[in-house]
Amino acid sequence: MEVSAPPDESITSRLARFVIEAGSSFLTPQLVEAAKLKFLDTLGITVRGSRHPAAQAAMRLALHSGGHPAATLIGHGMRTSSPLAAFVNGVSAHALEYDDNTQSVGHVSVCLVPGCLAVAEEAGATGRQTLEAFALGFEITSRVAKGLRPYLIDHGWHPIGIVGGQGVAVAACRLLGLDSMKTRMAMGIMASSGSGVRKNVGSMGKAFHVGHGVRAGVFAAMLAREGFTVDPDIIEGAEGSAEGHQRFGLADTFNGVGHYRLDLMVDGLGTDPLELERNTTMVRMHPGSTAPGAAIDGMIALAKSGDWRPADVTGIVLECTPQCLAIAPYAEPSDEHRAKFCLPYMMAVAFADRALGLEQYSEARRQDPEVLSLMGRVKVVLPDDLKHHRGQWGQGGVNWGEARLTVGLQSGELLKRACSYAKGWPEDPATWDDLEEKFLYCAEGVLTPSQAREAVDMIARLDKLERVSDLTAVLCPR
Repeated sequence: MEVSAPPDESITSRLARFVIEAGSSFLTPQLVEAAKLKFLDTLGITVRGSRHPAAQAAMRLALHSGGHPAATLIGHGMRTSSPLAAFVNGVSAHALEYDDNTQSVGHVSVCLVPGCLAVAEEAGATGRQTLEAFALGFEITSRVAKGLRPYLIDHGWHPIGIVGGQGVAVAACRLLGLDSMKTRMAMGIMASSGSGVRKNVGSMGKAFHVGHGVRAGVFAAMLAREGFTVDPDIIEGAEGSAEGHQRFGLADTFNGVGHYRLDLMVDGLGTDPLELERNTTMVRMHPGSTAPGAAIDGMIALAKSGDWRPADVTGIVLECTPQCLAIAPYAEPSDEHRAKFCLPYMMAVAFADRALGLEQYSEARRQDPEVLSLMGRVKVVLPDDLKHHRGQWGQGGVNWGEARLTVGLQSGELLKRACSYAKGWPEDPATWDDLEEKFLYCAEGVLTPSQAREAVDMIARLDKLERVSDLTAVLCPR
């Protein structure tokens, strides 16, 4: 799959040519299965997320805006333009905070699945062609992210709408049959489109970041197809141009001059295994912030080890990394969004219910006096031996989710557990059966049981589908 690079070829050009010039033989059975797992997980969440108020608002705006009915609004059945469908489905997929997270990259699947499906529907692509575009877009997202992190997030950007949009743009170019120059133009248009401000994390704004990035990536590819031109080497700035416009490519603009590693975007390109082949994705088996996943599993295990109730608990101590607290910083579960980034609430309700699913974030549960009382007895501590962690996604191999739990009981007994990973993380990957169960759980109330199982079966043979539209049709109520 190696694509030779001429001397002094730009980073942008190398990434674009890699996507466009790759044949189809790279899509091995291993890659196909890895991709289908991500489609299964993401599409189940999208179906359930279509009922979230954020997705409902996005749907109403899309229908108001109108557009050529080229792609399906998953969970609804109406059709609109592919950029608008990509936007709505992206919001639906991320609104529940239940999608996966790839280490050192972020929420890749939640961008690439809605983006690829929307364009594939309009282009009349097969399932296999869609999987090819997905795998290549996943790779570009991962490489751009690794070159920009951790400075991107340190500068206040929520990264996925920026880096995920690049992956969607190149995947869309592949599906639309564009050449490498038009793909470079799409990357340039996307670079001027991406955004996402961290202060909006803990609100509907986080799902907007995803939906906007997906829409912008699709739109960029389509605009490039029509001949719209921009700077063809958008990632890198022109060194030696002082403060002139050419200094500020994507990397310098978002990260600050010099705060990036462009070499990481192209090292091993075409020779190293694709990101999709590597076991680097953390599947969320509980909705909410990714970082506390290990602590949530640990708390549920402690609660299940006896017959204790919240009234039996004198106090809970969660020892975690600074990065875990930074990504889940809210002290109160004031609404559904902040509850999913509130460590005291997650620890309290996980112990009380011995579970942490979508139901635990309902308004009634968030206001339950017993849960709130227990939450008041939760203390979050940043111990010295965990403060060496750097980078939210484990830069240098450091595990940002490392945690220790202590639950004090009225009897004087102390329940203790050290947690390093959660179910669904690379150390204990989610299986097809795990994700099928999650899909069926998410589909409840939206699809009938028989329709949900039909959808699972169709995803299982996605690489054999002649038309992707057959799959999107079954993901909507009949």
